[in-house]
Amino acid sequence: MKCIMSPFSLCYENIAAEEYLLNNMEEHIFLLYINAPCIIIGKNQNTYSEINQNYVRQHHLPVVRRMSGGGAVYHDLGNLNFCFIADNKGKEIDVVFREYTRPVLDVLHNLGVPAEFTGRNDLSVNEKKISGNAQYYTSSKVLHHGTLLYDSDIPSLAAALNVSEEKFVDKAVKSVRSRVGNIVDYLDKPLSIREFSKLITNHVMNTFSDCQAYSLTKKDINSIKSLAEEKYATHEWNYNAFSEFTYKNNFKCTGGNVELRLNLKDGIIKNINIYGDFFGKKDIKELENLLKDTSYDFSVIEKKLSSIDPDDYISGLSLPLFMEKIF
Repeated sequence: MKCIMSPFSLCYENIAAEEYLLNNMEEHIFLLYINAPCIIIGKNQNTYSEINQNYVRQHHLPVVRRMSGGGAVYHDLGNLNFCFIADNKGKEIDVVFREYTRPVLDVLHNLGVPAEFTGRNDLSVNEKKISGNAQYYTSSKVLHHGTLLYDSDIPSLAAALNVSEEKFVDKAVKSVRSRVGNIVDYLDKPLSIREFSKLITNHVMNTFSDCQAYSLTKKDINSIKSLAEEKYATHEWNYNAFSEFTYKNNFKCTGGNVELRLNLKDGIIKNINIYGDFFGKKDIKELENLLKDTSYDFSVIEKKLSSIDPDDYISGLSLPLFMEKIF
């Protein structure tokens, strides 16, 4: 087994590293990484309905879709992430989950943290979730990875993933929100996240007799960066992978009540309807037709709307307010 501490802090590159190691290394892998603030989306999720889009834009948070299923998670520099890649031996999912979270659980217990397996894929302390896990299978391998909330910014986590479920109608897998807690709050003595990651690394290396430290080569790094740029950093992969959904929003401006409905497919606004008791100087159908067949992308729509004054169609509606409500 190769034991690797990732040199990357950008989520696109760390998620790309998982795919690269899965497909290009014959040996088993243990990988640790820490991402700068970002949001990681499950493979089968609708990104738009999992994130607080206004918060993400305001805080310039990268959003990336991973290979595995499961729910959306917030990462920051207080969040340690681990990944095991091994042969797929036909074991049941829950057996694999326990096998590859056991080393982490051992370290927590050694530190006096009363963590335990809960639910289908979590580690918890006093009914607060400290780790969520997910898996991805190929015909010959399994990739098991998990988060460890060590000293994460919980208010930012809550704000970034705070979405009104009533606005989105789709068939995508929804995240299950849980009470969360930080591991550091249960330690008897202070320990940095780097010291914590070192304890986990040492325990894994002592647990698996064939485990050896490995540093990514220049070739590895260049290949991972290329994969990140070509796939994981793209709007197409991160937002448009989910095929079809409906977005709706009801709001009020000085001109009256507005009901906004968008039908989207492959990231494109296929149909838009704007209803309400508002007044306007121009026909609302003109505004609807302007946005029809447009990419559901903030910068694209903002540029398209910059050529008109929304107040002409809905009295009292400003461009910033309309942009906020569209997303």
